[in-house]
Amino acid sequence: MDPCITLTIDGKQVSVPPGTTVLDAARQAGIEIPTFCHHPKLAAIGACRMCLVEIEKVRAPQPACTTPVRPDMVVHTDTPALVKARKTTLEFLLTNHPLDCPVCDKAGECDLQDQVYKFGPGESRFIEDKRHKGKAKPLSEHIIMDQERCVLCRRCIRFLEEWADDVQLGLFERGRKTCVDTFPGDQFTSLFSGNTVELCPVGALTSRHFRFAARSWELRATDSICLNCAVGCNISLHTKANQLKRIVARPNPAINDEWLCDRGRFDHSFADPAGRVSNPLLRRDGKWEPVTWDEALRVVSNRLREVASTAGADAIACIGSAQASNEANYLLGRLAHQVLGTPHVGMLAQPPEGVRLLKTTRVLDSPGVVLVVGMDLEEEAPLLELLARHGGLSGCTRFIVLHTQQTHLARFGVWLNTRAGMETVVAGGLARLALEKRLQDGRPGLEELLLAVSGYKDDVVETLAGVSADTLRAAAMLLASAKNRTILYGGEAAGNIELRRALEVLALAAGCDEPAYIPSAANTVGARDMGIAPGKDGLTIGALGAAVKSGALKAAYVLGPTPAALAGVEFLAVQVSRLSEVPADASVVLPACTFAEAEGTYTNLCGHVGRAKPALRPWGESKPDWWIVAQVGRRLGRLDDWAFDSAGAVYAALAAEVPAYRER
Repeated sequence: MDPCITLTIDGKQVSVPPGTTVLDAARQAGIEIPTFCHHPKLAAIGACRMCLVEIEKVRAPQPACTTPVRPDMVVHTDTPALVKARKTTLEFLLTNHPLDCPVCDKAGECDLQDQVYKFGPGESRFIEDKRHKGKAKPLSEHIIMDQERCVLCRRCIRFLEEWADDVQLGLFERGRKTCVDTFPGDQFTSLFSGNTVELCPVGALTSRHFRFAARSWELRATDSICLNCAVGCNISLHTKANQLKRIVARPNPAINDEWLCDRGRFDHSFADPAGRVSNPLLRRDGKWEPVTWDEALRVVSNRLREVASTAGADAIACIGSAQASNEANYLLGRLAHQVLGTPHVGMLAQPPEGVRLLKTTRVLDSPGVVLVVGMDLEEEAPLLELLARHGGLSGCTRFIVLHTQQTHLARFGVWLNTRAGMETVVAGGLARLALEKRLQDGRPGLEELLLAVSGYKDDVVETLAGVSADTLRAAAMLLASAKNRTILYGGEAAGNIELRRALEVLALAAGCDEPAYIPSAANTVGARDMGIAPGKDGLTIGALGAAVKSGALKAAYVLGPTPAALAGVEFLAVQVSRLSEVPADASVVLPACTFAEAEGTYTNLCGHVGRAKPALRPWGESKPDWWIVAQVGRRLGRLDDWAFDSAGAVYAALAAEVPAYRER
């Protein structure tokens, strides 16, 4: 490890690793140096000139953000000349700035506003008319641009170039006319466009959803978890007067770094009161009738008890949900397995048995090669796609895409353009080449594995899958040349047992960890851990339909969306938050809170447990999912076993039964 470098900044001695910039060294010492263009996640460009410092024995002031430290360097950050330079820079920025702080959404969290207050002049010497640029210009369905406010820091452009690989914004014109805009004839369509709003240090880029909705100091921020996919991005819900105003990223380097996809940032539908189920509903004479919670819960518990006693526990199904919290799924699994005794437990997003999880999302932008099988990460897990693009752009991560479609990541490596259903053949071909290479390198003990895939010759792969021998060998060489190798699979590939076996052989052949499963639904992993899976002799979701038609399955209790296979079941109790999720033949509807209205934990695709806290008051008479299941359990089981008064109490119970959750 290289020894630290010691320098002096404003009389303070600071020791930092080699390669550290003067700006970062100063911040480590608690010394403030203002800047607009600098951002720790973007390459430094020294464009705004706000961070100029004086370095002894160097003739001119230097930008702190691009100047690396040197031994015995002596830096001054607050000399009269620097104070004057900062005032002049700010004065120049304000010459054409519209000064519309009273209506600007960025007011209260604007870098320009803060720095003018701290470092700027008391008044401007410019008396000329301001030059005007585009105002309130829509760049997309999500983003509006006010070019007059822009300070040309290029953070937005650099993010798109360095992370998103969507070069959709650029600088146009020259001099005072210079502005940020989309390219002629193009729109700002990046799936990650909302990050530029957070990166913008002023109010140049704003959200069309939040624009003029509230002032920043009026908002209440609540920590939560995004449920749009299984990545489990950390988010903050900003509310005012019990209304959701915006969603912003909550930094977590191990999961989403400090980014969000536009689906997670701009989808506010869960907070829309229109279409919510506000009261418990009971179907009587073919019509919905609002009832009390006590009556609704009594009907559910009585019917389940009646079916269990007359037709047996096998006549009942309990369906959990990948959108429901760990606490709710745990209690439903407990109700099914310990109280009702039914083996028919499952969920729509049921993961295959024995799957291995991804260790960390950051493998996507770490040195190595990643094989992505049977899925497009942009659709399945957008934040993984963003991290992967960053890894590809930085040159540290290469990708092999085994898919029928050429996804974006293929440009950072090799596309194995297989025919549909032939992924197993291609995986077998890769495994054969990898094993042959390792045997040539003198590594014994692999002959049996090679025998299992020996039939996947180059010509067989090309004939059956359409992947040429050159392409297959290029992918094999890429795998062999990497120190770190990761295999990811998802989508339809997850249900293909033969493909999974071929990938396991490939993992052994390539000398990497077992293939990692990428679920598409939010809390798939958590629901599985909570026991939401068929027991011995339990029916899968797909097999429920036949049991309903034969009359063997007579009742079902469902959290979230109802599987189509349950259509026509005699008694159906559903626990949902929206009327659109209520099946036409449901018997009882129990109104559930959304994740933004109730506390709960959710497990992401790496097994990381995140906690969502209530940001909004429950709509109508809706209740937390865990509370509803607990109330049903109280009426069916022993009261002491179901006496939970909080989500925390439920978590303590589940952690006692599921050891992996004790330290999370």
